[in-house]
Amino acid sequence: MTDSLDAAIAAALDWEPHAEDTLRAAGLPGAMRVFDLYYGRAKARLVTRANGRDLVDGWSAVLHLAASIAPEQFLAQLPRRVGTTEIVILGDIDDPRATKILREQARHPDFLHRCNAVRALATHTDPKARKAIEGALRDPHLVVRSYAIRAVADADPGRGITLYEAQLQEPGLTPLLRQEAQWALSYLRDGQQIPKNPW
Repeated sequence: MTDSLDAAIAAALDWEPHAEDTLRAAGLPGAMRVFDLYYGRAKARLVTRANGRDLVDGWSAVLHLAASIAPEQFLAQLPRRVGTTEIVILGDIDDPRATKILREQARHPDFLHRCNAVRALATHTDPKARKAIEGALRDPHLVVRSYAIRAVADADPGRGITLYEAQLQEPGLTPLLRQEAQWALSYLRDGQQIPKNPW
């Protein structure tokens, strides 16, 4: 059983066609095997062609898949110090425990943690998630504030217009953030939802 699970995980790390379907079909045992390998609670000789960045991205994708199969188990065994991969995954788990972790990460000293946390909180329906996003509108880092504005604009387009217009007056606004704000405003002013990706 373990050998077949490891083969499925290795195939998914290599981005082989249908590998994710095989791992998904393995259900809870497959997800738990991913968690055990990812967090170092078990060892295996996975035969994979992936290395470097491809391997890192592969593990992120496999962990995300495992968390979608077994969100309860994922939440139950998260390490105390979560990384950006876990933060992104928590955005797809609309659960008060996930929201709590993301709210904590929205106050993390590292602005990248805060950016990812705000982006993930935007998918949560818990009122506490919205409160954390409101707090991020006052973040000292422009990029974090930009993610918070986007989250507000998706829920309240009229307020999003006001916030984006104010952002364009921010001193030190980078050309990329200015371009993204103008791009978002072009949709909001036309009464359209902002697309998921800028371009």
